[in-house]
Amino acid sequence: MKLGSAFILLMISFWTSMVLAAPYRRLVNFEWEAIENAKSYEIELKQVKAKGEDAKTFTFKVTEAAWNGRLTPGKYMMKLRSRDYRGVPGDWSEPSEFNVGLETAVLKFPGARVKMATKETDTTSLEFKWAPVGGADQYHFVLTSDDGKTQITETLKDPSYKVKVPVASHYTWKVSSSNSEGITSDATAVGQFTLLGKPVENPRIEKPESDFVRELKWTRPDHVSSYDVYLLKYNTADKKWEKLKVYENYQQDTLPFDESLPGGKYQVVVRAKSDLRPSAPLAKQSFSVRSGDRSPAAEYTALVRKSIDRVTGWYAVASYLITEMSYQGVNPEKNSSVGYKALGGTGRLGVGWFSPHTPWGFLGIIDMSGFTFNGKTQTFASAEANAVYRRALGDRGEVRFQAGPYYKELPETVGDPFSGSSEDLKISSAGPHFGAEYWYSLTPKLGIQVNAHLYMSLMKISTPNGEPMEPKMSTQFGFLGSYRFTPRFTGLIGYAMREDKMSYKAKTGTDSFASDGDVNESTIIGNYLNVFAEWSF
Repeated sequence: MKLGSAFILLMISFWTSMVLAAPYRRLVNFEWEAIENAKSYEIELKQVKAKGEDAKTFTFKVTEAAWNGRLTPGKYMMKLRSRDYRGVPGDWSEPSEFNVGLETAVLKFPGARVKMATKETDTTSLEFKWAPVGGADQYHFVLTSDDGKTQITETLKDPSYKVKVPVASHYTWKVSSSNSEGITSDATAVGQFTLLGKPVENPRIEKPESDFVRELKWTRPDHVSSYDVYLLKYNTADKKWEKLKVYENYQQDTLPFDESLPGGKYQVVVRAKSDLRPSAPLAKQSFSVRSGDRSPAAEYTALVRKSIDRVTGWYAVASYLITEMSYQGVNPEKNSSVGYKALGGTGRLGVGWFSPHTPWGFLGIIDMSGFTFNGKTQTFASAEANAVYRRALGDRGEVRFQAGPYYKELPETVGDPFSGSSEDLKISSAGPHFGAEYWYSLTPKLGIQVNAHLYMSLMKISTPNGEPMEPKMSTQFGFLGSYRFTPRFTGLIGYAMREDKMSYKAKTGTDSFASDGDVNESTIIGNYLNVFAEWSF
């Protein structure tokens, strides 16, 4: 059994090597016009070789006027004669030359007429594949684009080719084969495909700076050939968007806005398109259009008001006030009277809200003040929350009223007249705040503001001796110049005079120098340089 198995394996190996070593042969078919009274035919095939090589001759006999068999690719000469019923042959025909070529390549990838998507903007790597051609020693590869910008020609040994090619183009590729004897394929295999590019980017639509809309603008991304533009208007009754106008294959990056359209809320929708690249997603931008007079004169008046206008919803404020503070403190309880000056300042942060649909708004502010005297730093805070009412005065002016509760701290310095030492205390109170501001617009960028604020200390939060507060009023007066750097940022600078004052009842007794009705009082007066900034969200 072992000897028989070894013999079988040896035979399999022998035939395998013979098959692999055998030259490639193609099936060839011949037909000719039948000869009268012919009972059989003889065919002589001679392979044409280069000089110095032995030519092979093959002879075949058939009874039909046809022959088929397998031949290696190359050039051949063929002769034909017939035999009658006696077997007597006729004359040989004149030799005819014919070629047995290589088969036409079968293209595999890319497929015929396929559209291939990519994620590349400019070029992508692509591997072309086709089935191996029997008897071929090399392949001739040609790739051309329809626009003529890409032309690649290569001679290859393997039935594949990897190359980087531009996207967004139509291509034609061809493959033919040949062997070492110069025999070529019967025909050239031809394939066509389209290579798509990465989808184009969304255009960025500019929001109109005012509700006097004259035109709509957007950026033009790379590779864009046209746009589909839709103009919609919001129907407040039905609470839905209605399509007003459609512009297909629009070429420009701006769209004039029809001034005959009524005021209201609008939306422009833009789809960027490109040749051989998927379209971008829809880009949208909502905007408001003023009702009524939209003439250039009305627009200029509204534009001038921009330096003081604040209708974008939420906004934030930040300011810093710096000055030499003057402190005066009287404390009958401790027989103290103190006065000094110190360099100090106040930082302020706030957040507010205004709407174009109501004159009412909101503003909340927190302050942190401080100064340094005799090597010691004292800080004191305040906070306020205000309802704000605004009203236009003429074309360029606006008055704003504020009212709301506030909380304020104030330092108190108490000196000892015998030892010369001092003690730092703190008073805190709460009460109502009232303020008024007048804004006037000089240009679309420049404006001025004057303001006045009153703070009434009515409620005790804390006093050093625990006694009740005595009502006092703190004041602030100032003016500012404003400059609108961008639609969302305004800077201001100016002057403010503040007088912060608090007093509380002095405690009487054996340890006190105070008499009935005396009050302890602290006052800080400052003439401030006010630097102010405002951002809208």
